[in-house]
Amino acid sequence: MRIVLIAFLFLSAAHAGPWRDSLTPHFIVSHQMTWLPPGFAMFLEKLHSRLRLDLAMFAPDMARERVKLVIYEDQKSYLKGEYRPPAWSNCVSIYEKRTVVLYDQPEKKLMEVIGHETAHLLFESYWRQGGKSAPAWLDEGLAMVEEASDAQRLEKSDWHQMMLEWQDRVMPVGEFLKKNPAENMVHVSSDAVGVWYIQAYSLVSFLLRGHSRLQFKNFCSQLRDGKDFKESLWLAYRFRSLADFERQWRLWLKTSRPKPLSNSARYGKRGLAPRLEDAPPRPAPRPARRLRGQDR
Repeated sequence: MRIVLIAFLFLSAAHAGPWRDSLTPHFIVSHQMTWLPPGFAMFLEKLHSRLRLDLAMFAPDMARERVKLVIYEDQKSYLKGEYRPPAWSNCVSIYEKRTVVLYDQPEKKLMEVIGHETAHLLFESYWRQGGKSAPAWLDEGLAMVEEASDAQRLEKSDWHQMMLEWQDRVMPVGEFLKKNPAENMVHVSSDAVGVWYIQAYSLVSFLLRGHSRLQFKNFCSQLRDGKDFKESLWLAYRFRSLADFERQWRLWLKTSRPKPLSNSARYGKRGLAPRLEDAPPRPAPRPARRLRGQDR
């Protein structure tokens, strides 16, 4: 019955010009293409159910309020469209309109972008309620965790594999917390920025997947209430110091399952050495204004 209902709600209605509107229980999809990918409605509802596991505690209204997706048929139309996104982006999310704007892409990439940006929208609502903005590493790291097709199984994420393979290149946590690609990493190498994103993913994975969701919610609440990082860690996780936290995080990295795949398993018979460019395309530094974008 539920499948029939979703199929019924997702029937496309003619819209002015080339645009068509489609509806699912939790999304409004305005699309320039004649057809959406097969099974797209079911994917969106599966995505929403998965996001609720981690984000309902931050956005309790997500069960009632739909997210709008605006999907252009190609990049050229997207860049020249109504929202005038940054040229480096392939997606923007607009909190005030509860809207994600993007263009049609290969299916896997399209699904990852939607998961990533929808997570940003939902998580941002929690911080906006407190008149604050989430730390960049926390915001990006959580969105990266949620873009996986199965966020509960870290081994399925390409980011997780890169995290395990490149753990020796991460920064000390105290140094990492002072960095922000949009502010003070503009002139560093792309590899250094890539490692920053991998480390953001890694820290959030440890805090969320290595502990309980309630601890992660408490940690975010302490940060939003104005506590610093070290005090928030103590109140939520009982880490005695930044050094204690870093020891436990690095130990988790070494013991995290599964072990990195072999080069031959990841790259075929050639067994190429792992490179940062083999990772999923990372988000570009976000502009200071409240228009979110992603270069993946």
